[in-house]
Amino acid sequence: MTVKLPDSQLKMRSMRIILIDTNEIITKLWQTYIPQAVPRDDKLLCIHTGHLESLMTNIRKGTDKHSGRTYAIVSPGNSFGYLGGGFDFALYNYFGGKPFEKWFRNQLGGRYHTVGSATVVDLSLCNEEETLRKRDGIRYIIHCPTVVAPVRPIFDPNNPIKTGIEPVFNAMWNALMHAPNGIDGLIIPGLCTGYAGVPPTISCKSMAFALRLYILGDLISKELRNVLTMFYLGYPFGPFFTDECKEECQKLKLDMNQLRKFDVTVDSIESILPSNLEQLQFQSIKKANADMKSL
Repeated sequence: MTVKLPDSQLKMRSMRIILIDTNEIITKLWQTYIPQAVPRDDKLLCIHTGHLESLMTNIRKGTDKHSGRTYAIVSPGNSFGYLGGGFDFALYNYFGGKPFEKWFRNQLGGRYHTVGSATVVDLSLCNEEETLRKRDGIRYIIHCPTVVAPVRPIFDPNNPIKTGIEPVFNAMWNALMHAPNGIDGLIIPGLCTGYAGVPPTISCKSMAFALRLYILGDLISKELRNVLTMFYLGYPFGPFFTDECKEECQKLKLDMNQLRKFDVTVDSIESILPSNLEQLQFQSIKKANADMKSL
C-alpha cells in the first residue's frame, strides 16, 4: 500500500518531533545541539531519555505532553528488515516478536533496501493480535536502513564525513521527508550509534542539523536549503551557489564567507545556521496553531 506523503514536504507542520534514546549521553547532546534553536516547547519537540516502553506508557496515558493520537516511528536498522538489534529490537519486542517481524518484512517485500532509502509501513494493515493490542496510536513505521547488515561498523575515523556525518544526515532527512500526512508526532531514535559505530557527537550533530533545516520550512527557499546541505556535507560546489541564494543569504544575514569555508568536523552548526531563524519560524507556527484553535 502506498502511503500519501505531505503535499509540501518542506513546509513545517505542527507535528511533534520526539527524539528518544536510552543513552543519556545522546539525549544530552541533542539538548546541546538543538535548544538554542528550539524553545522549550514539548508541543513541538520532546527529548525522551528511556526505553520505548516508557515513552509508550506516557503516550498511552494521553498526557498533555503526549496528547496526540497518531504517530509514526523510525526503524533505523538493516537493509532486510530484520528487527534483531538496537532500537529495532525494542520494536520487535513491543509489537509482537517473531510474528510481527515476519509481517513487517513481508510489507517491505522481503527484499534488499538500500542504505539511505525510506519505506513507510502502515501498521493498521497488521492483524497480529499482539500488534493490535500494543499499537497505542503508532500508525506507521518508517524503515530507514542505516546498515546493510550488522557485521561491522560503518564509521571510519579517517573519513568521518562520508562514514558518519553524511549517513546520519541522510537517514534523519529521509525520516522527516517521509513522515505521512495526518500524524501528530514522529518518534526518532539515535541514528547509527549502535552497530554502525558512529560516535554520538557526530550522530547528534547531523541529526540536529537536519532537524533545524526541516524546522525552517518555507522560511528559506528550497535552493538555499540545498546549498546549506551541500556545504554542511562537504560538497562546496560553487556553480550550485546561485546569485539568488547569495541575495537570500544577505537578506537573512547568513555569513557567506563562513559558509564557503565551513568544515563540519570542527565548526559549529550555529556558524552557518543561526538559531534566531528557527526561533522566528517556531513563533509563526505557534501563532498559526493558536489562530486555528480560536476558530
